[in-house]
Amino acid sequence: MPNNKYNPRDEVYVTLANGLIYIFETNVDTEERVALGLTPLPATVPANAFKGGNSPTPRRARRLTADGWNSSYVSETPETVIAGLKTAGWQIQKAVKYQGIITGSTSRAVTVYVTVRGIKYAWNMPSETRAAITDATMTALGIQVATAADIPTLVWGASVPKPAKVQFRRTTTPLGGTSDSLSTYVSQAQEDNLPAGYKLIRPRLMFPGDVAATP
Repeated sequence: MPNNKYNPRDEVYVTLANGLIYIFETNVDTEERVALGLTPLPATVPANAFKGGNSPTPRRARRLTADGWNSSYVSETPETVIAGLKTAGWQIQKAVKYQGIITGSTSRAVTVYVTVRGIKYAWNMPSETRAAITDATMTALGIQVATAADIPTLVWGASVPKPAKVQFRRTTTPLGGTSDSLSTYVSQAQEDNLPAGYKLIRPRLMFPGDVAATP
Protein backbone atom coordinates (compact mmCIF):
# COMPACT_ATOMS: atom_id res chain seq x y z
CA MET A 1 0.00 0.00 0.00
CA PRO A 2 1.21 3.60 -0.51
CA ASN A 3 2.94 5.58 2.22
CA ASN A 4 0.48 6.86 4.82
CA LYS A 5 1.49 9.88 6.86
CA TYR A 6 -0.60 8.58 9.76
CA ASN A 7 1.23 5.25 9.97
CA PRO A 8 3.93 4.93 12.68
CA ARG A 9 7.43 5.67 11.44
CA ASP A 10 10.47 3.59 12.28
CA GLU A 11 14.17 4.36 11.93
CA VAL A 12 15.82 2.29 9.22
CA TYR A 13 18.87 2.60 7.01
CA VAL A 14 20.06 1.92 3.49
CA THR A 15 23.60 1.39 2.28
CA LEU A 16 25.27 3.34 -0.49
CA ALA A 17 27.71 1.74 -2.92
CA ASN A 18 30.63 3.64 -1.32
CA GLY A 19 29.97 2.10 2.10
CA LEU A 20 28.15 5.04 3.69
CA ILE A 21 24.95 4.28 5.58
CA TYR A 22 21.97 6.66 5.37
CA ILE A 23 19.50 6.65 8.28
CA PHE A 24 15.93 7.86 7.89
CA GLU A 25 12.38 7.20 9.11
CA THR A 26 9.85 5.25 7.07
CA ASN A 27 6.26 4.10 7.24
CA VAL A 28 6.20 1.73 4.25
CA ASP A 29 4.84 -1.77 4.82
CA THR A 30 7.05 -4.53 6.20
CA GLU A 31 7.18 -6.60 3.02
CA GLU A 32 8.13 -3.55 0.98
CA ARG A 33 10.89 -2.69 3.44
CA VAL A 34 12.45 -6.07 2.73
CA ALA A 35 12.23 -5.56 -1.04
CA LEU A 36 13.74 -2.06 -0.75
CA GLY A 37 16.67 -3.30 1.35
CA LEU A 38 15.66 -1.25 4.40
CA THR A 39 17.34 -2.45 7.59
CA PRO A 40 15.89 -1.66 11.04
CA LEU A 41 18.28 0.59 12.97
CA PRO A 42 19.86 -1.46 15.78
CA ALA A 43 20.71 -0.16 19.24
CA THR A 44 24.36 0.00 18.22
CA VAL A 45 24.46 2.19 15.12
CA PRO A 46 26.78 0.83 12.40
CA ALA A 47 30.01 2.57 11.45
CA ASN A 48 29.92 5.06 8.56
CA ALA A 49 26.28 5.90 9.35
CA PHE A 50 24.74 9.37 9.32
CA LYS A 51 21.27 10.84 9.66
CA GLY A 52 19.81 13.82 7.85
CA GLY A 53 21.85 16.10 5.64
CA ASN A 54 21.55 16.96 1.99
CA SER A 55 24.39 14.99 0.41
CA PRO A 56 24.75 12.24 -0.39
CA THR A 57 21.11 11.27 -0.71
CA PRO A 58 20.32 7.67 -1.69
CA ARG A 59 18.49 6.63 -4.82
CA ARG A 60 14.70 6.55 -4.58
CA ALA A 61 12.34 3.88 -5.80
CA ARG A 62 8.65 4.32 -6.53
CA ARG A 63 5.81 2.17 -7.78
CA LEU A 64 2.22 2.94 -8.73
CA THR A 65 -0.33 0.68 -7.05
CA ALA A 66 -4.11 0.61 -7.07
CA ASP A 67 -4.02 2.83 -3.97
CA GLY A 68 -1.52 5.38 -5.32
CA TRP A 69 2.24 5.91 -5.52
CA ASN A 70 4.57 4.25 -3.04
CA SER A 71 8.03 5.78 -2.67
CA SER A 72 11.13 5.26 -0.55
CA TYR A 73 14.89 5.39 -0.48
CA VAL A 74 16.47 2.15 -1.64
CA SER A 75 19.64 0.32 -0.67
CA GLU A 76 22.35 0.09 -3.35
CA THR A 77 23.86 -3.05 -1.85
CA PRO A 78 23.58 -5.88 -2.47
CA GLU A 79 23.00 -5.33 -6.18
CA THR A 80 20.17 -7.87 -6.13
CA VAL A 81 17.97 -5.33 -4.28
CA ILE A 82 17.66 -2.91 -7.19
CA ALA A 83 17.51 -5.73 -9.73
CA GLY A 84 14.60 -7.28 -7.84
CA LEU A 85 12.75 -3.98 -7.57
CA LYS A 86 13.01 -3.37 -11.30
CA THR A 87 11.62 -6.84 -11.97
CA ALA A 88 8.72 -6.06 -9.62
CA GLY A 89 7.87 -2.88 -11.54
CA TRP A 90 9.54 -0.22 -9.36
CA GLN A 91 10.99 2.88 -11.00
CA ILE A 92 14.53 3.57 -9.71
CA GLN A 93 16.25 6.95 -9.63
CA LYS A 94 19.31 6.78 -11.86
CA ALA A 95 22.03 7.89 -9.43
CA VAL A 96 22.87 8.95 -5.90
CA LYS A 97 23.06 12.74 -5.57
CA TYR A 98 26.39 14.22 -4.46
CA GLN A 99 27.13 17.86 -3.73
CA GLY A 100 30.03 19.46 -5.58
CA ILE A 101 32.97 21.17 -3.93
CA ILE A 102 34.66 24.56 -4.14
CA THR A 103 38.39 24.65 -4.78
CA GLY A 104 41.05 27.14 -5.86
CA SER A 105 43.05 29.84 -4.10
CA THR A 106 41.02 32.63 -5.76
CA SER A 107 37.64 31.34 -4.60
CA ARG A 108 35.69 33.11 -1.88
CA ALA A 109 35.41 29.80 -0.04
CA VAL A 110 36.94 26.37 -0.07
CA THR A 111 35.38 23.01 0.74
CA VAL A 112 36.90 21.35 3.80
CA TYR A 113 36.03 18.46 6.08
CA VAL A 114 36.81 16.85 9.42
CA THR A 115 36.39 13.22 10.36
CA VAL A 116 33.84 12.37 13.05
CA ARG A 117 32.68 8.83 13.78
CA GLY A 118 34.39 7.70 10.60
CA ILE A 119 32.59 10.05 8.18
CA LYS A 120 33.95 13.12 6.40
CA TYR A 121 31.76 15.99 7.62
CA ALA A 122 32.05 18.71 4.96
CA TRP A 123 31.33 22.44 4.74
CA ASN A 124 32.46 25.48 2.78
CA MET A 125 34.92 27.62 4.74
CA PRO A 126 35.19 31.31 3.73
CA SER A 127 38.65 32.11 2.37
CA GLU A 128 39.13 34.90 4.93
CA THR A 129 38.46 32.42 7.72
CA ARG A 130 41.01 30.03 6.27
CA ALA A 131 43.58 32.82 6.07
CA ALA A 132 42.89 33.86 9.67
CA ILE A 133 43.14 30.30 11.00
CA THR A 134 46.18 29.47 8.82
CA ASP A 135 46.78 26.16 7.07
CA ALA A 136 49.12 24.98 9.83
CA THR A 137 46.40 25.39 12.46
CA MET A 138 43.82 23.77 10.18
CA THR A 139 46.09 20.72 10.05
CA ALA A 140 46.37 20.77 13.85
CA LEU A 141 42.57 20.84 14.07
CA GLY A 142 42.28 17.94 11.63
CA ILE A 143 40.63 20.08 8.95
CA GLN A 144 41.36 18.78 5.45
CA VAL A 145 40.87 20.61 2.16
CA ALA A 146 38.61 18.46 -0.02
CA THR A 147 39.58 17.27 -3.49
CA ALA A 148 37.50 15.91 -6.33
CA ALA A 149 38.37 12.39 -5.20
CA ASP A 150 36.62 13.07 -1.87
CA ILE A 151 33.25 14.03 -3.39
CA PRO A 152 31.62 10.57 -3.17
CA THR A 153 32.50 10.24 0.53
CA LEU A 154 31.77 13.78 1.79
CA VAL A 155 28.74 14.12 4.06
CA TRP A 156 27.02 17.52 4.08
CA GLY A 157 24.74 18.84 6.81
CA ALA A 158 24.21 15.62 8.75
CA SER A 159 22.27 16.11 11.98
CA VAL A 160 24.10 13.14 13.53
CA PRO A 161 27.02 12.71 13.87
CA LYS A 162 28.16 16.31 14.08
CA PRO A 163 31.73 17.35 14.92
CA ALA A 164 32.69 19.39 17.96
CA LYS A 165 33.18 23.13 17.56
CA VAL A 166 36.12 25.17 18.82
CA GLN A 167 36.76 28.87 19.24
CA PHE A 168 39.81 31.12 19.17
CA ARG A 169 39.76 34.74 20.31
CA ARG A 170 41.98 37.12 18.37
CA THR A 171 43.39 40.22 20.02
CA THR A 172 44.33 41.77 16.70
CA THR A 173 41.70 41.95 13.97
CA PRO A 174 42.25 42.57 10.25
CA LEU A 175 40.83 46.09 10.67
CA GLY A 176 42.47 46.75 14.01
CA GLY A 177 40.63 47.80 17.14
CA THR A 178 38.56 45.46 19.29
CA SER A 179 39.21 41.75 19.41
CA ASP A 180 36.97 39.16 17.81
CA SER A 181 36.70 35.39 17.77
CA LEU A 182 36.83 32.60 15.21
CA SER A 183 34.96 29.34 15.47
CA THR A 184 35.17 26.19 13.40
CA TYR A 185 34.78 22.43 13.57
CA VAL A 186 37.48 20.09 14.84
CA SER A 187 38.22 16.49 13.96
CA GLN A 188 37.20 13.97 16.61
CA ALA A 189 40.79 12.73 16.83
CA GLN A 190 42.08 16.23 17.69
CA GLU A 191 39.55 17.25 20.37
CA ASP A 192 42.00 16.49 23.19
CA ASN A 193 44.97 18.07 21.44
CA LEU A 194 43.82 21.56 20.46
CA PRO A 195 46.25 24.24 19.26
CA ALA A 196 47.20 26.93 21.77
CA GLY A 197 44.44 29.49 22.28
CA TYR A 198 41.60 27.24 21.08
CA LYS A 199 38.85 25.99 23.36
CA LEU A 200 35.96 23.60 22.90
CA ILE A 201 32.63 25.47 22.80
CA ARG A 202 30.31 22.66 21.69
CA PRO A 203 30.84 18.90 22.05
CA ARG A 204 30.40 16.57 19.14
CA LEU A 205 26.93 15.13 18.62
CA MET A 206 26.81 11.35 18.41
CA PHE A 207 24.20 8.58 18.37
CA PRO A 208 22.89 7.30 21.71
CA GLY A 209 25.37 4.86 23.22
CA ASP A 210 28.23 6.25 21.12
CA VAL A 211 30.38 7.56 23.99
CA ALA A 212 33.29 5.31 23.13
CA ALA A 213 32.98 5.64 19.35
CA THR A 214 36.33 5.65 17.58
CA PRO A 215 37.48 8.67 15.55
